[in-house]
Amino acid sequence: MIKRKGNLLDLEQIYALEKMVFKNEAWTIDMLKIELLCTNDSETLIIEENRLILGYFMYRKLSSDYHILNFGVSPHRQKEGIGGILLKDFLNDLENISTVFLEVKKSNFFAINLYKKNGFKVRGERKKYYKDGSSALLMNYVKNIEYGLV
Repeated sequence: MIKRKGNLLDLEQIYALEKMVFKNEAWTIDMLKIELLCTNDSETLIIEENRLILGYFMYRKLSSDYHILNFGVSPHRQKEGIGGILLKDFLNDLENISTVFLEVKKSNFFAINLYKKNGFKVRGERKKYYKDGSSALLMNYVKNIEYGLV
């Protein structure tokens, strides 16, 4: 497996995965394209094997705050640790003092457990956040490592 930054050439594969993973809740191809083109404050991480994208992870950065926007792993390869690799690599690369926010479907227990296992805490709920009327949990992660303080 190869980890790398995503780019516009990945759009079709990411969109195909997006539709498989999120079905009626999937982002449009234009929404994905905007994130792939917005290089100043947005980044997409990819895991691929034999040039086939297995997972993607999109986030935006503003100062020391990060917002995880979209995160998907091929249904055929879920529960192999691919999502955990993407999330851990992202968290390990954060600046020493950073905050990460995300919304996750309240019924997505697998994702919620992955986030909790990696230090995220539930901070609230957005009622009727998704198209189907379901709610999202608001979660955050704080990295606060300061060196040289006496």
